Amino acid sequence: MPLIKLVHRGIFRELAAVFTMILAVFLSFLLLGKLLKLRQILFSLNMSFLDIGELFVYLSPFFLMLLLPISCMISTFLTFQRMGNDRELMALRAGGVSLPRIVPGVIVFLLLCGGVNVLVSVHGVSWGMERFQGTLVELAKTKTQLALRPGLFYDKIPGLTIFSKDVDRESGRLTGIFVKDSSREQAEVSIVAPRGRITSDPKQGRILFALSDGRIYRQSESGAVDILTFSTYRIVLDLKSLLGDIDVDTDKPKYMAWSKLQRLSRTPEARRDAGISQEEVQVEMHKRFALPVACLVLGFFALPLGWILDEVKRQYGGLIILGMFFVYYALFYLGLSLGQTGRLPVGLSVWMPNAVFLVLAVMVLYRAMTEGRGRLLHIFAHIRGIGERPES
Repeated sequence: MPLIKLVHRGIFRELAAVFTMILAVFLSFLLLGKLLKLRQILFSLNMSFLDIGELFVYLSPFFLMLLLPISCMISTFLTFQRMGNDRELMALRAGGVSLPRIVPGVIVFLLLCGGVNVLVSVHGVSWGMERFQGTLVELAKTKTQLALRPGLFYDKIPGLTIFSKDVDRESGRLTGIFVKDSSREQAEVSIVAPRGRITSDPKQGRILFALSDGRIYRQSESGAVDILTFSTYRIVLDLKSLLGDIDVDTDKPKYMAWSKLQRLSRTPEARRDAGISQEEVQVEMHKRFALPVACLVLGFFALPLGWILDEVKRQYGGLIILGMFFVYYALFYLGLSLGQTGRLPVGLSVWMPNAVFLVLAVMVLYRAMTEGRGRLLHIFAHIRGIGERPES
């Protein structure tokens, strides 16, 4: 087998291994952070680790869309950093293998990552968030049914205290019901009903307490008690009230399916009904493709940078590439903000970070191909240990 094919295979395998490790670490940190925010509902409903794991699987696509580009960038840089520190790049140069001959294998890997990110961005995000919301509602309903004890008060649901004389945990039917509802801003009410049932609406993200043939007691500001009778009354518990400040609203553009974004883009009436501006929709549509392209752009930028800075110690190399990561995402979120507020054209604002880093990538690639490494290394020479190698 030709030498260059062996080199391509070795680099591809190492890129895949480093990429997987970095992606797993970042994803774990983000999911753990989300766990801390969701801990109140997850543990108040006594959810098992399998339930929590299922919810996090559905949350993962949204995070993957953002993490794939940075994982491509860091894994590409660290792979070439490692090869430089182990003198493999020196051996390749001595063997006549230049940077352009190595590029194709790396580009194939980056294109695969970009393709995965297209699927995640267009289909995975909405799929995951819809199932996250539906699963959480169903779990909350089921756990509430299991947690309700006959003859005991249940106050784990924010704003509600529920008492039921009898509970059928299989069907969700309740008898002899008393509910204290303090979730309304107007006034606290007490509800008494002989029977009712717990149901759910996963698509709307709601748990429903449907009560029958009961009475509502409400005390007015004057101290008088108003009594209302009803044949059917529903207490709607929205998912937002369970999650507090956790944002999982599937009606927001960043969680919408691609088909729904297209429909909103073409239909002013639909945007007006949803309370969403044209700029918000357009920004999100551009974003769904800008991030997959960023996998290629950032990886393409990191490749020659790692080739040039192969003599930089690993810890400093990590700081350099993390700094570039923060620069990219600062530009990216600045662009999103400028596009949504209409201060810049949407296409320019969203694609600006990719354009900036593509220009930088071409400049660094030119420097690497002309072997102009000395000047860049000199920039970092003031940092202790950079450019130094132990005597062998």
